[in-house]
Amino acid sequence: MKVGIIADDLTGANATGVRLSKNGFHPATYFHYNDLMQDDETDAIIVDTDSRYASKKVLDYRVGGSLRKLKDWGADILCKRIDSTLRGNVGVEIDMILDTVGPDSVGVVVPSFPDSGRVTVGGYLLVDNLPLHKTDAANDPITPITTSYVPEIISSQTSHKVGVLTINDMTDDRDIFIRSFKKLVDDGNKIIVLDAVTNNDIEFIAETLCGYTDKKIVPIDPGPFTSLYAKYRADQIGDDRKIIVTVGSATKVSERQLVYLIDRLKLTPVIPDINKLATFDENWHAEVEKSVQLAKERMEENEVVVITTNEENLVIIDIKKIAASHGVTPDRVAKRITDGLATITKRLLDEADHEIKGCYVSGGDVTASLASITLASGIKLIDEVGPLIAYGHLLGGKYEGLPLVTKGGMIGSRQTLYEAVQYLKSK
Repeated sequence: MKVGIIADDLTGANATGVRLSKNGFHPATYFHYNDLMQDDETDAIIVDTDSRYASKKVLDYRVGGSLRKLKDWGADILCKRIDSTLRGNVGVEIDMILDTVGPDSVGVVVPSFPDSGRVTVGGYLLVDNLPLHKTDAANDPITPITTSYVPEIISSQTSHKVGVLTINDMTDDRDIFIRSFKKLVDDGNKIIVLDAVTNNDIEFIAETLCGYTDKKIVPIDPGPFTSLYAKYRADQIGDDRKIIVTVGSATKVSERQLVYLIDRLKLTPVIPDINKLATFDENWHAEVEKSVQLAKERMEENEVVVITTNEENLVIIDIKKIAASHGVTPDRVAKRITDGLATITKRLLDEADHEIKGCYVSGGDVTASLASITLASGIKLIDEVGPLIAYGHLLGGKYEGLPLVTKGGMIGSRQTLYEAVQYLKSK
C-alpha cells in the first residue's frame, strides 16, 4: 500500500516519516515534487511543500503539483501533515486534498500529539496543559493563533462545514463511535475534528475508522493518527499472515491483559482444559489435539489466535494434589502444562495453512518449552517493546528467524499485550 503525505515544513515531514517507519513502512521525504524517485521499496512519500506561509498562487503550484504527482505515483491514501500548533494554511491545504481525493472524501482532523504534550479536549487544543492561544503560537508573526477551538481555526480557512466529536461523545465501543461519526458526515460535515487525550485514543480512532467505508478518509494531523491509520489500512490489504499469542501465566495481570486484547480485537480464545494438560495419559494428547484443531478454526476467522490456560475469573488448580495422584513431583506437573501449551503452539507453526508473522509468549516456562521442542538454541535480541518485554528472533532449529515477543506474567498494564501484538504486526 502506498501513502502520500503533504507537509508544509521539513521537520514535520521527517517526524511523520519516522513514525511511519516504526509502523512497518519504508518512507522518504522529498523537497520538491518533481524529484520523486520511482523505486520498489519506498511505500510512503512525504513531500515538503514549504507552504506554511505561502500565498494562494504558491499553494496552487507547490501543494497542487505535489498532489498531482502523488496521485500519479499511485498513492492509496493522501494525508495532510499539519503543524502541531495549527499555524499556517491549514484549512486551505485541507480543501486542496479533499478536492483531489474527490466528492466522496471526508477529512478527519486529530490534532493531538500526546508524546509532545498536545491533546484535544472538547475541540480545544491544549499545549503542555495551556490553551493553544495562550502559547507562543499566539505570537506567530504571519498567522497568529487567537483561539484554541480547533473547528473555529479550520472553519476560518475552509469552504467546507466542520464538525466535532468531543471526548464526552466518544466511547470505546466501535459501533457507537462509527454511528456518531456517520451522523456528523450525514449532517453535511466534510471535515471532522476528533478529540484525543492519549495515544490509545488515537489508536482506537485509527483502527475503528479503517472499518468505515462510506467515504474515503483523509487523515489530517501532526503525525500519530496518519501513521496509525496507514498501518491499519495496510493490515487490511493482502496480508494473510497470522500471529500466535500463547499465555501460560496464571496471574491477574495476564488475565486483565488478555481480556483487553480479546475485547479490543473481538477474539474467541482457545482455552485448553488445564486439568487435562496436567495429566500424563491419553487425556493430555487428546486435549492438545482438540486445541490444535480449534486454533486452526480460529485462525481462519482472525489475524490473531490466542491459546491460554488463563481464563477470565482465574482458575487455579491444586498442582500438589495432582502430582500426588500421579506419583510425580509438582514441578513435573507444572512442566507438563507448559509443554502442552508449547506443543499446541508448535503444532500450529507446523500445520497452519497460513504464514505465521510472529509469536507472543507470556511466561518464562512456556517460552523455554517452546524453544526446546522447536530445537532453538537461543533468541537473538533486537528491541525492548516495554519494561521486561523483549523482541527478537529464534536462533537455530526449524523456526530460526521466527519473530518472538516474550514477557513475564506479572509485567505490564492492561494494554500491554495488545500493544505487543501491534508491535509484532509492524515487524
